[in-house]
Parts: sequence; structure tokens; C-alpha cells
Amino acid sequence: MANEPKKIKLSQIPDVVAEHFKNREIVTCYVGSNAASPTASLEAMTDAIKAGRPKLPFMKMVHILMQGEIPYIEEGLQDRVLTYSIFSGAQVRKAANEGRAFYVPCTLANLDALIGKYREFEPDMTIFKVRQHEHTGEFSLGLSVEALHSAIDHADIVIAELDPSMPFTQGQSVIDAASIDYLVADDGVKPVYEIPAPDFDNLSPEEKRIGELITQHFIRDGVTIQVGIGKIPDAVIATICDANYKDLGIQTELYGDGLMMLQKADIVTNRRKKMNQGYSTTSLIMGSKQLYDYVHMRTGVQMRPCGYTNSAETIRQNAPFISINTAIGVDFYGNVWADFIDARNYYSGVGGQPDFIRALNDPVYGVPIIAIKSTTRNGESKIVPGHPSGVSLTASAYDGVVIVNEYGVADLRGLTAGEKTIAIASIAHPKYRDSFMRSISEDPYFTKPKDFRLDKPHRNVSYYQGDIRLPEI
Repeated sequence: MANEPKKIKLSQIPDVVAEHFKNREIVTCYVGSNAASPTASLEAMTDAIKAGRPKLPFMKMVHILMQGEIPYIEEGLQDRVLTYSIFSGAQVRKAANEGRAFYVPCTLANLDALIGKYREFEPDMTIFKVRQHEHTGEFSLGLSVEALHSAIDHADIVIAELDPSMPFTQGQSVIDAASIDYLVADDGVKPVYEIPAPDFDNLSPEEKRIGELITQHFIRDGVTIQVGIGKIPDAVIATICDANYKDLGIQTELYGDGLMMLQKADIVTNRRKKMNQGYSTTSLIMGSKQLYDYVHMRTGVQMRPCGYTNSAETIRQNAPFISINTAIGVDFYGNVWADFIDARNYYSGVGGQPDFIRALNDPVYGVPIIAIKSTTRNGESKIVPGHPSGVSLTASAYDGVVIVNEYGVADLRGLTAGEKTIAIASIAHPKYRDSFMRSISEDPYFTKPKDFRLDKPHRNVSYYQGDIRLPEI
């Protein structure tokens, strides 16, 4: 058939690229990501780059979070291939901090614009994984849709790994055969990446407290939720399960085992959503084999590009909306950061956190929650007087976020600068809290309410009232 992609082996990918771009000096390649990272194709490309045969143009590899080995990031290859990462794991983090890879700050809602027509990272080619439907012949992008539709639309050549280990997901993950130029059908294709399911029975006391606080203060029947990845969002999911809420909806950038658990328990029904009623929407899926089996051919979980899942319009139309993410730190003014530890220590990326925070800047739409432990593993306070100089912020002082840690809730919405400072400092770890509060009290720069007293409850602050005891530090 004229519209069928040409089948090739992994070893043929470099020849295809070399022939197609033989008159080009530089080529931009957008790479599918997360659990559907096309590792085998990247290894074939890297082997050719190392060997110098066939002759390839300089390659700019653009992607969000990758799983597995990223072979082209190896030290010494940067004169032939460079990484441009929008969200990073350990390998890219190390390379970026050593000056061997680029971090490209961009929220997921804006990813399509970053790689769009005539933009800086408009792709010349794209490589990703697909699963083929055994009856219809259609292909599914499976676990990772993100911005792949834009990449496919703009790329000169489209290369897809055929991977039967990947679930066939529903929604805007489905593409026709004409969208693919070359289909890599090879036994050497590596399976999708599995991530162990969260251990909901062994959460730390701090995580349990945070989950309890968020569930008690903000979760209600019928709300739509977005949760990030990590132990604190897992704790929220665990307490939602125990609280037996009804008819929750899901609109998120990443769907994992915890959200599956809520949906399997019929706590999530999506009945009350205004947009995409009746099914959960996500741009990425990552987790266990059980999760992948669950989403395979399931109409109750549907994929959308991240430009849709993270758009303010879609978020607001699914109000009341509760967004739960975590961060590296928060300062007295309500500034939040998540992609850098300090200006010379890159960590990950902003992801979609700012998208949800700014979509919910009016309380009529819902609540943007930043959930963090009060201290680092080393016992240092995550609440500090000022954010590290030079880091980018996922939420600024003018963004109305709610900070939750194991000691309480500081709702910063509608507070003055001085009131925000008091609210944030008042839920700091007790080791730091008294000195923080005294310094604020004694500093005339921070305008305090007329009735301010150190021993008096503070506006928009709720302290933990449960019975979960914390370990000493």
C-alpha cells in the first residue's frame, strides 16, 4: 500500500538519516520520551556517530524526561551530537551540570510552540515508539503523547519503533500509517520501561501527614485532580482512598499507578468533569506492568497532547480543580522553585507545575497546592528567607499557591507580602520556626497586621491536628 511505512532494521536507521540529510550540516531530532523512550534506535544512531560511518550531520537531540540509557550523552561525543533536554533525569542532570548538555526551560503547555514551525527546535526528524492495532492496522503512541503530534507534523522524516510490549492507548495517541515514514521492526527493540508501583503501606509519617492535610482541607466529591510524581503525591492518593470520596475526575500530565488505583476503586469516575466527561485524560503514562495492562485499549483513560492537558482553558473548564505538585523549596515571599537546587546545580525541569499554578490563579477555578516536607534529608529547612539567586521559579510571589507540609497548611491566596511571610514561616520545622518568626517580628520591612503576635494563630494557616507522630531530628 502506498501509505504504508517502509519497514527497516535498527542497523538501517543511520543509513536512512545519512541519505535523507546528506546535504545538511545540522539536524534537529525530537525524541519520544518517558516510559516509551526508543533506546534501541538511539543506540543504533550513537554507534554510527562513534564509528563515523555513515557520515551523519551534527545531531541536536530534543526531548523531555528519558528512561533507560541515553547513549549519545557519553562524554566526548559533543562535537557530533548534543542533548537539549526540557526535563531531565540523573544522566542528563550530570551532563548538564558538567557543561555537556543543554537544559531548555519550558513548561509542558508551551512545548508545542517550542518545536513548532519556524521555531528554534522545529524538528527535521523524530523517533518514537508505537504499538500497532492487530485488527485496524492503526498505530498508537502508547505511553507518551506529549508533543509528538507537532513533531510528526513538522519533521521531514518520521521513524517509529514497533514495540508490542507497549499498550495501545486510546484518544489522541492514535495515528494512521501515513504519519510514519519508517517503521523499525526488529527483535532488538527494547521493551517499555516499567517503574515499581508506590508502596502505599510504608509511607513516612511526614508523607502521611501531608496526605491527610490535603485530603481533609481540599478534596471533595466531584473535584478534578492533577498529581505530580513522587512519594508526597502518592500519600495524597492513599488518603483519598481511605476517605472514600466519590466521583473524582482526572486531568493530568502524568498518569501512574496511584491514579489507576483510584479509578479501579470507582473513586474516580470522571462523571462530573465538564471537559472529557467519562474518562481520565493524560499526556504521559508511567508505572508498573499492571498499570500498562490496565490502560491497554481502555477508553476510560485517554491520551491528549500536553498542550491540551496543561492548557489553562481545559484546566479551568474542569473546575473545581485541585493540582498537587512538589518542589525543592519555598521562600518567605511565596516563591517556589523545582528545577534548580541553586544557580549552579541543575536538577530536573519546570515540567507542567507552572501551567497548573497559573491556570488556577483565581480561586473560583480551584487550588494549586505545593506539597513539600519541611526539611531536606540532611535536616536543612526547605523554607528559607530568600530563594537561591539565579534559579528559575515555578511559582512567584504573585502566584496564589497553597503550601502544605507535615506541620500545616499556609494558604497564600489573597495575603499581603507581610502576611505571606508570617504564614509560611509559621509552618516551618520547629527547629527553625522560632528564629524565623522572631526575625520577621523584629524586621520592620515585613509589614505585620495590627493584631500580630507571635503566640496568636495566623491568618490562612491551619496546623496539623491529627495523631501521626513524627520522628525526632
